[in-house]
Amino acid sequence: MSDTTALDAAKIDIRRWTHEQRGARGPYAPVVIFTPSVLAEAAELLGKLYTAGQEHHIGREDWAAVTSLPLGVLDALAARYCSRVELTGTERHTARDALVSELGARGLTVQPGQRVVVEPLPGGPRFGYRGQAPVSLALTGGGWDIRVDEVASADGPRPIAAPATEEGAREVAELVHKILSGEASNPFAAPAVKEASA
Repeated sequence: MSDTTALDAAKIDIRRWTHEQRGARGPYAPVVIFTPSVLAEAAELLGKLYTAGQEHHIGREDWAAVTSLPLGVLDALAARYCSRVELTGTERHTARDALVSELGARGLTVQPGQRVVVEPLPGGPRFGYRGQAPVSLALTGGGWDIRVDEVASADGPRPIAAPATEEGAREVAELVHKILSGEASNPFAAPAVKEASA
């Protein structure tokens, strides 16, 4: 398997694990939302693991028989981006300011604060008990997160695997715009139940 073939296979496997098998994921996976740069990093790492395995005559299908490398890669990156984020106050404010600016540039109504509140878009998905709640975003020691901004909400925060940087803030803003417009899946929707086959 060439490096290019390994990377192509890795991209397919990462896409499959983040979309099709969302309900069958590990400790981070059911709730973590991945930004494009982290998914690209995951595919690159997985491609390198596939290439290394090939050097020892272990193919992609051999890995699948004993473990899930794609899931392991995603969980490792989720752990890195969604915990132990060490930022100075200045770095945190810079990233939050970039987030507010990017959300506003995308035409979203934003209320800055410790948590950045973003109003839903007309025609987009509805959140909260009455379907009128905004979402809110924060960057903490646990990384980026999004939650329904409603006291009575049963939906806890969903971690977003993204760099805790200005560039990460731009990716988070783009992702939130896609969620609010319905282009990306609603992270607060119940997972779809698959029908059992006979």
